[in-house]
Amino acid sequence: MKLSELKTLDQVIEEHRQDPEFREEWDALAFSRKVANQVIAYRVEHGLTQRALAEQVGLKQPAVARLEIAETQPRLETLAKLSKATGLTFDLHVANGAVEIVQVA
Repeated sequence: MKLSELKTLDQVIEEHRQDPEFREEWDALAFSRKVANQVIAYRVEHGLTQRALAEQVGLKQPAVARLEIAETQPRLETLAKLSKATGLTFDLHVANGAVEIVQVA
């Protein structure tokens, strides 16, 4: 198979979203994935290991690893620690049983 014949990640996800169980889980973790992306980007940009970021924030390395795999919703206390230690901003919108990160203009 040629590289050009491979599906993109977005195509694979869209196919899986046809399954209601997958779609529900995927959508429920959208907030966690956005937090994970911000944490990973910060860590890479600053050349930090998970352990170094954990020390900077006041967490343990496994907590940073859990944030980065986005399998569970981060706690507000964790977001506050991250924000204080790194300057990252998490603007949240909570409605209809969901939590979202919103873009502030």
